[in-house]
This record gives sequence, structure tokens and C-alpha cells, in this order.
Amino acid sequence: MSRILTFILAAIAGALIIMALLKIGGHVTGAAFGQQFDLPFGVVIGAAALGAIVLIAGTAMVKDLVQMPARMKARDAAAKRERGIAAVARGLEAVEVGDASGAQHHAKVAARNLHDMSLTRLLSARAAQLAGDDASASAAFSKMIDAPETEFLGLHGLFVGAMRKGERARAHEYAERAFKLRPNARWAFDAVLDLALDRGDWREARATLETGRKSAVVSAEKAARGEAALLTATAYAAAASGDDDLARREADAALKIASAFAPAAVLSARLHAGRGEAHKAAKILETAFAGAPESAIIMAHIDLFKDGSDAARSEKLERLAARNPDAPAAMATHARALLLKGEASKAIEQLESLLKVRATARDCSMMAEAHGAVYGPHAAQPWLERAAAAPRDPAPGATDGEFNLTRDGWSRLVREYIEHGRLAPPPLEGPPPGLAEHEFHLLAPPAPVTTGDDADDDGDAKFDNASPDGASAAADAAADEAPPADRLQDSTDEAPPAAGNDAADDNESADERLAKDADAARGVS
Repeated sequence: MSRILTFILAAIAGALIIMALLKIGGHVTGAAFGQQFDLPFGVVIGAAALGAIVLIAGTAMVKDLVQMPARMKARDAAAKRERGIAAVARGLEAVEVGDASGAQHHAKVAARNLHDMSLTRLLSARAAQLAGDDASASAAFSKMIDAPETEFLGLHGLFVGAMRKGERARAHEYAERAFKLRPNARWAFDAVLDLALDRGDWREARATLETGRKSAVVSAEKAARGEAALLTATAYAAAASGDDDLARREADAALKIASAFAPAAVLSARLHAGRGEAHKAAKILETAFAGAPESAIIMAHIDLFKDGSDAARSEKLERLAARNPDAPAAMATHARALLLKGEASKAIEQLESLLKVRATARDCSMMAEAHGAVYGPHAAQPWLERAAAAPRDPAPGATDGEFNLTRDGWSRLVREYIEHGRLAPPPLEGPPPGLAEHEFHLLAPPAPVTTGDDADDDGDAKFDNASPDGASAAADAAADEAPPADRLQDSTDEAPPAAGNDAADDNESADERLAKDADAARGVS
């Protein structure tokens, strides 16, 4: 409709122009080709305008005819490009769904229709990789790294192929080259860091973390944790090679970054203690315990100061526990300090609170020691048996306060500390469960069997190992509530001890069994 209106308006305008030209006065006379002419001025102007229009139109028509083949060729090229781009899109979709044959078909269509091979090489490589044609995939990726616009993608493909073949050295080369091209690429950062950790190259791992921090591919907090862990791994390697000075410097540097990192604190404390700096060693362990109350710190503290007097050791343990008093490890430390001071009854109360939270082999063994000090060896027996069956503390270094790990062990610890700020992943079975109230009654000190010389005139039992802090009174109360000998025999299926030499022999064999059970419990804990 708009075109018709435009044509009508143009015709009217043309007619008005012609009428206006015809009304122009004057004539134009002249001669051309031997002919004389005398034309009105308006007719001459109109003819000139018409000639110009015809000339312009003719020129445009000739130009269109000349350019028609090129236009047709360009139109065909655009159509082919559209088909090629569509094939690339469908091919990548086939790669994502795992359709190897479809991906290869679309890759061929794309290669046939697109002259820009950079758009098709990735699809061809991925399709060959998906089809299991590693040779073709490697060739395609190798061509991609020659072009700047596809170099990074080609390196990623070659890295994946090398890792699939187990060629870790070559994979590291590709990943390192890609990381230099794109420092903010997460896969390249992870690959370079993991391969460095697998090789035990702590220096390269630290440099990678620093680059990743600057590129914001890893947070500053994780980078700092990684720096501390890697400095500690270097310190342990130096200590293993006999270079204690380097080990101490690296461990102290790690503690400046993460003062609560237990492996660094333990090693630094041992090295400073070896130089006669016991006070500094204790300070290092106390600072680390305040931030992260690890069992390894307690064990290292006990081992470092084992040659001191019981009073001095107890005071140091109390000071250690006071740095993080609400932690279960602090409760165990406080109980150990009470035992060293000879306050076994208070230690039992402290351990009862702890055992309701957790019941490890070491905690139960400590309770056995406390019961033995208060009620006698027979009272330690149930707790020793419980200790033998209880789980160990799963934390690294909890057994002896040492972190003598292999290269793979350090690699796992560094990864775990970087990502989660802990020394090891949580155990599959969870932490050791605490004891229920009724279990404490089942493990209560058994009443002793008294015969002959073992009882006084009032029938009160006597304990040779009763402690001075009220243990005798507790033992007397337990003896008053003891059942008759015949009922005790029925409940335990054991014959009552005989008087005289037989009783002495039985007591000796019982002591031997108790000693064996205690040794077994200590071995487990």
C-alpha cells in the first residue's frame, strides 16, 4: 500500500514538473548534425533531465549485471557458512550427549562448509576423542596450538589426552603452558598445583599458589593456608635430611602465617626444645592449642616435658588446657594434670564429663588409671577392657605427636588444609561416641572379695593401693555394699578365693592378668 501511494505521488510530482517546464518562456535554437532546431526552453530542460535519468538507470542496470555473479557467489558462501555454523552447534551438542557418530558427521559437514578451520578443529578433535581415536584427536589439538586464537583450547585437549594415557610429565608441560597463557583458568591452576604436589615439588606449588592468588583464581585465605602447609612440608623434609636450622626457619615462617597449624607447631617446638629453649617451645604449643586443640599438640607436649617433675609437668599441662578450656582435648589434658598431682578422684570427675562426649581408647585408659589409683587394680579392669575395644583418636599425630608423613601423605594433607583448613577429612564412621549414663554404672568399681586376712573385725575391706584423698573411705563403702561370697560366685562364675597360700597364688595370677590387660590397652591407645 505504501509503495502504490509513493508511485502515485511521484507521478503527480513528475507531471507538475513537466507542466512547469512547458510554461517556461523562451526558445533554444541551434544546429546539430546539419539540422536546425528551435525548441522551447522548457522542452530542452525536460529532455536533458530525462536523458540524465535514463543514463543513471542504464548505468545501474549494467553495474548490476556485471556484479550479479559475485553476488550469487557471496550468497552461496553465506549459506554455506550458515550451514557450517549450524553443523558446529549440532556437533558440540552431540559431543555433550556422547553421540560419537553424530559428532563426527557434523564435524565433516562443518569442515566442508567452513573455510575458517579454527571453528571446526575443536569439534573434529572432540569428536575423535569421543570416538576413541586418540591419534586423530591429538593431531587436531596439535594443529590448534599453532594458532593463537585456539592455542589455549588445544593445550587443554592435549592435557586431557596425556592424563588419560598416564603421561603426567607431558600433561604437566601442557598445563604449565596453558597456565602462563591464562593465569585465571581454574583447570590450569588445579592441574599445575596437583601435579606439583604429586611430585613433591613444594617450591613450584608455592609459586603456583601465589600466581593463583594474584589472578583471583584462589582466595587469599586458601593461598595463605597453602603457603603455611607447604612451608611445613619443606621444614619436615629439611629435618629428615639433617638440616635442623632450615627446618626451624621454615616451620617458624609457617607459624607466622598460621599459628595454629599443628604440624608446624610440633616440629618447631621440638627443634626449639632441642636448642634448650623449653619456654619458647611451650609457648609455641600453647598458642597452637588455643587456635586448634589438636591431640598431636598434647602428645608432643607430654613427650617434650616428660623428664620434668610431676608438679612441673602438671603445671605446664594446666596452662596448656587453659588456652582452650572448652575443647574435649583440654578436658583430657586437665585430667592428665590432675593425675600427675595425685588428685585421682577429681580426675575421675573430669573424665566422666569427657567420656560423655567421646570415648577413645586413650580416654578410657586414663580412666582406668584413675580408678586404679582410687579403688585399686581390680577397679581398673573394666576400663582397661573398654579401652581395648574403644576406637583410637583418628586425628593425624594423635598417637605420638609426630607427623612423619610420606610425600603422598603430605600431598593429601596440603590439599585438605588448603580447601578445608583441617589436617584430614572426617572419618567415615564419625567421631568416637560418648558413653551413656547406664554404661558408667556398668563400669563402676566392682566390690572386692574379702576373706581371712583381707577383712578387718568390722568386715570393712582394705585396699593396699587406696589414695590419700578419700580413696579408703570410698573403698570401705564399696566393701559394705558387696554381695555375699556365694552370690558373687554365681554372678561371676568364678570360685571364691581360698584362704592361705592358695589365695596368695590366685591374687598373683590376677595381678599378672591385670598387667597384661593394661599393656594391651596401652598398645591400643
